[in-house]
Amino acid sequence: MWALIIRSPSSAPVEYEVKPGKNTLGRKPDNNIIIADESASRLHAEIYCQNEMAILYDLGSTNGTFVNRERISRPHVLESGDQIRIGQHVINASFQENGSPPHLVAALSGTRPLTRDLLLESIDQHAVFLDVVSSRLTVILDLDTALVEIADVTRMAVGAEKSGVILADQFDHLEDLGLPDKIIRQAIEQRSVVIVPDVTAEYKTTNPDGNLSLILSFLCVPVIIEEDVVALIYAYKTNTAARHFDQHDVQLAVAISHQAALTIQRAKLLKESQMFEQMAITDSLTGLHNRGEILRLAEIEFERARRFKHPLALLILDLDGLKQINDSHGHLVGDWALKSVAENSRKHLREIDCIGRVGGDEFVIMLVETNLEGGRAAAERIRQTITDSPIKTRQGPVTITVSIGVAANEDNISSVEELINQADIALMKAKKAGKNQIAAAE
Repeated sequence: MWALIIRSPSSAPVEYEVKPGKNTLGRKPDNNIIIADESASRLHAEIYCQNEMAILYDLGSTNGTFVNRERISRPHVLESGDQIRIGQHVINASFQENGSPPHLVAALSGTRPLTRDLLLESIDQHAVFLDVVSSRLTVILDLDTALVEIADVTRMAVGAEKSGVILADQFDHLEDLGLPDKIIRQAIEQRSVVIVPDVTAEYKTTNPDGNLSLILSFLCVPVIIEEDVVALIYAYKTNTAARHFDQHDVQLAVAISHQAALTIQRAKLLKESQMFEQMAITDSLTGLHNRGEILRLAEIEFERARRFKHPLALLILDLDGLKQINDSHGHLVGDWALKSVAENSRKHLREIDCIGRVGGDEFVIMLVETNLEGGRAAAERIRQTITDSPIKTRQGPVTITVSIGVAANEDNISSVEELINQADIALMKAKKAGKNQIAAAE
C-alpha cells in the first residue's frame, strides 16, 4: 500500500492512503488529495496506483510538479522515499508492504549526530519550507517572540502536540520543565538528534496545564552555533494513534534548528549593537546621558520650545568640593558622591525631562514645559534631597552639597548655547554666594 504524508509551513502533516486506480491532487476540494496551496492548480496532478506500482502525472499545472527537486514533464514511477513538491507543500511517498510500517519509520530510533552533512541535507531537502519560515522570523526582532514562533512552526511541521525551545541558560534547570531530562541531556552532551518512539514505559511528565500525561514519542534537536549548543528544540506526541516521528520529521527539525541558530545569532548581534549604541550616549559612572547626548537633546528641546512658544528651563548643577572629597576619602567615595547626585536628581524629574553629566562634577538638566520659577522650585527640591542624603564611608557619613544655576528660554535668548551660558553665569553666582545655593539667571 502506498502512503503519502503532506507537509506545509502553515499546517500540520496530513496522511493519505493512495487507493487503487486514479488519485487526483489539486486545490479543488473534490480532489482525492487536497493541496491547499495558492500555487497549486485546481486539478494539478494525478497518481495512478496498481498493485505495488504508483505512477505520478503532472496534469499541465501552471507551476509544475517536482519530484526530488526536478520538475517532471512525463509520467514518473514513484519509489518509496520520493519527495514530491507542489507549491509550498512537500509530499513524502512511502510504500507499506503487507501492512507493516514503512521502512522510513521503522528504522528510526535512537541518536543521530548533528553533523554538517545532515544539516546540509536537511536544508537542501526543505529549502522552500525554510524560505517561508525565514520570511516569518526576519520581521520579528524580539528573541522570546521568535522562539515562540519557532516552537509553533516545529509543532506543525512534525505533527506534534507540543514543542518548545530551551535556551542554554535553562540547561541547569531541566528538571523544572516537566520533560524527560535524561533524553534532553543526551541530545545536548552528544550534540545529536535524539528520537525515542515510545517513552511511556520510562518517563512521566507534567503538561502545561499541570495534569499528568504520558509522552508517546519524543524528538529533540540541538541548536548549534560554531561549537556551542546554544539551545534545544523538542517536540513530543501523546496520542497513541499518532504515527512515530520519521526521517522527514528529523530533517525538518534539523532545518528549523539551523534557522533557530540564525535567529539567536541575529538577536545576540542586535542586543550587542544596542548595547554599544547605549554606551556611546551614556556616562559609564552614573548611567546618565553623556555630554554629547545631553547637549544634543538640549538642542532638540530648545528648538521645539521656541517653535511652539512653550517654556523650557535648564539647570546646571555642580557638586561642591569634589576635589576635597577625593583628597580626604579617596576617588571611590568621590564616585559614590557623583552617583548619589545622579540618583537623587532623577527622583525629581519626569519622563519628559532630561539629565546628563557634562563634566567631572557638572550636570545639565532640561525641564520641559517649565518656566524660570518652576525651574527654581525643582532645583531647590533637588538640592535639598542631595543635602539630606549623606553617603556612608569608613570614616562616617559624608554630607554632599550642590550649587545649581537656573535659566529659562526668555524672549531675548536665541540659541541653546546662550541658554546654557545664562545657566552657567547663574551657577557661578551660586558658587560665589557660598555654595549649596540656587541662583537664577537675571
